Amino acid sequence: MNLTPGLVASSVPFSVVDGPGSRYVLFLQGCNFNCGACHNPSTIARWPTETSTPVEYRTVDDITTELRGIGRLISGITVSGGEATLQLGFLVDLFAAIKTDHDLNRLSTLVDTNGTPTVEEWERLGPFLDGAMVDLKACSPGLHHKLTGAGNTSVKDSIRWLSVRGKLTEVRLLVIEGVTDDPEELEAWAEFVSNVDPATPVRLMGFRHQGARKVAKQWPETSGVALNKAAEALRKLGLANVTAEMTATSTTAA
Repeated sequence: MNLTPGLVASSVPFSVVDGPGSRYVLFLQGCNFNCGACHNPSTIARWPTETSTPVEYRTVDDITTELRGIGRLISGITVSGGEATLQLGFLVDLFAAIKTDHDLNRLSTLVDTNGTPTVEEWERLGPFLDGAMVDLKACSPGLHHKLTGAGNTSVKDSIRWLSVRGKLTEVRLLVIEGVTDDPEELEAWAEFVSNVDPATPVRLMGFRHQGARKVAKQWPETSGVALNKAAEALRKLGLANVTAEMTATSTTAA
């Protein structure tokens, strides 16, 4: 079968910060956001540039062969980026291959996403997807556009779609001290998530300078005090499942 290859930035054979358990993580190249606070900025460009990490095309067979070699040591696979769903054909083919393989179908399939896929795209991926971790950079449309260069309507639609189908693993909120943690923004986050499901797992991520570009370089790193204060505020606003994390999710291996 001639399956779509994927343009891969790197992979990590064992990670405990990209979903539950020990996971194989695949980072795909290319993103449709341009976040100044991105901790993997080399994966933003759709195609390799001088500032990109070395990338390569890899086939579904390449990945499943690698998974068979470590399968007993991991609980699943997470595909991240960049924005993994920009390479939807590869992602669908990969997850379908895992779910139809006798040796691999016990592995959970997760995607780490900015939430921009359309409903039609989620429906293509849905039959082979166990869950999605969605980054909501800001709840206010104007602030979201300032941080990412794009709006957040599709992100919110994705969160709703995934939640109704039991495929929303968690919503991730980036706490940037003095930027995204003011009371009005926290109230907007809490109201939106509560309307989706107040029991939705919410993970607050503290901003770090790693990879930061543009104006983001001028922002202070988020302190533990500020992160915990934001978490407590969201709990008081009705969110029942909030955790705070000082360290960023895993970066590319390169």
